[in-house]
Amino acid sequence: MSKKLWFYFGCALVAGGTLAFGSYAYLRWDIFRAQRTANRLLHGQKKQKPAPIDVRTAPHALVALPLRPGEPMGRIEIPRLHLSVMVLEGAAPKILRVAAGHISGTSLPGTGGNIGIAAHRDTFFRPLRDIRRSDEILVTTSYGTYRYVVDATEVVDPSDVQVLRQTGAPRLTLVTCYPFTYIGSAPKRFIVHARQLARTDPATTLLSDRRDR
Repeated sequence: MSKKLWFYFGCALVAGGTLAFGSYAYLRWDIFRAQRTANRLLHGQKKQKPAPIDVRTAPHALVALPLRPGEPMGRIEIPRLHLSVMVLEGAAPKILRVAAGHISGTSLPGTGGNIGIAAHRDTFFRPLRDIRRSDEILVTTSYGTYRYVVDATEVVDPSDVQVLRQTGAPRLTLVTCYPFTYIGSAPKRFIVHARQLARTDPATTLLSDRRDR
């Protein structure tokens, strides 16, 4: 190979590396911006009246109004795994690129039933590879914090939507791709099942306050 060809080859490598770094930096900035904005909106909602709560709710559960795609549902945390990420409504690619997503059609925290939350295995939900039974999961919304405990995990096919079926008791289901180290589009889904430990006190207080008005 001539010196000129080596020169052009070297220039191509530098240009490719610069583009790759720029793309990664832009993605990280986009994630940071989306997470910061969602967190600010969540804190703003906490300072206002809890709009998602319907005064016609039953004593044991809230009735939450549907969220628009991209709206912040809350924050999910798994303390032992140091996992903390904002959850937006919807599971479209543009949402999962910058946050975890609440799977539309599943329940919302505090309303009873099964809550479905998804995120990518190579970003926000990568720590799930180390999750254990009895790990605590916290879901914080504008109207309270809900506690869950992991009781099972499983690996299923992408077509197995039964994991998101509605339940009588309040539950939480986390979904991500599997295997965690797979290169490309992963063939399976890793599922975390958790049950709610207790209804948050703040939500109960807010509900009682609104009924007294």
